[in-house]
Amino acid sequence: MTIAEVLIALAIFSIVGVTFVSALGTNFKVLLLADQRTTAESLAKTQMEAINNAPYDSTPPYTYSKISGIPEGYDINIVVVLVDPETGSTSALDLGVQKVTVTVTCQQHSPPEVLVLESYKR
Repeated sequence: MTIAEVLIALAIFSIVGVTFVSALGTNFKVLLLADQRTTAESLAKTQMEAINNAPYDSTPPYTYSKISGIPEGYDINIVVVLVDPETGSTSALDLGVQKVTVTVTCQQHSPPEVLVLESYKR
């Protein structure tokens, strides 16, 4: 073999190797993102289930406690708005229906990943 053939084979091998390592890195990032989104979705659903199982809070500021065991890098925000059951619009009076919005933020993204889950409590 000549030196030119060896260099060409080495170049082809290097291109294949770089492509393979790049694909592995991309797959790792995708798996990490999917894991973070799954965790955020699980946190939002668990928080909403805890709110649905809690007694109806009829005293302002209508707060429900956060679940315990929130992983580092995640934050949960709960917003409760009174709703008129006849019209579905927001109400100043407590007519027995609350719109609960749970927002889970994952700070590990730039910009942070946000997942919002809404439900009604009676």
